[in-house]
Amino acid sequence: MVELREGKGGVNSANLVTMHMFADFLVKTGKFEEAERVESEVCEVMDGRASLGRDSPQAINARRIIARAVWGQGEGRRADAEALIREIEGIVEGMGGGRFAVYQEEERELNEAMKAGLGA
Repeated sequence: MVELREGKGGVNSANLVTMHMFADFLVKTGKFEEAERVESEVCEVMDGRASLGRDSPQAINARRIIARAVWGQGEGRRADAEALIREIEGIVEGMGGGRFAVYQEEERELNEAMKAGLGA
């Protein structure tokens, strides 16, 4: 992990889940800027995978982690976080006719829980 955090490696298929969990841990411990950086890489990999893609629950959750990380950086980043939250809501609303449609209602509920947790 240290090597990955020091820029000697990056997010890839072999460490995707580990780095995803690590970014969530970073948010929970208040390391918001690092969490945003790590999870942005995770999100990029997820978006590009044919088995996942932008509207997969995993990629949506990655965006929620990024939104929480950005929100946690303070008032100066709140507008960015709110824009990310709107983007996430748009992705969830668009998943109704796709291969992940069965998860749409659950994703809506997770979004509401995130917003409540942020006080948004």
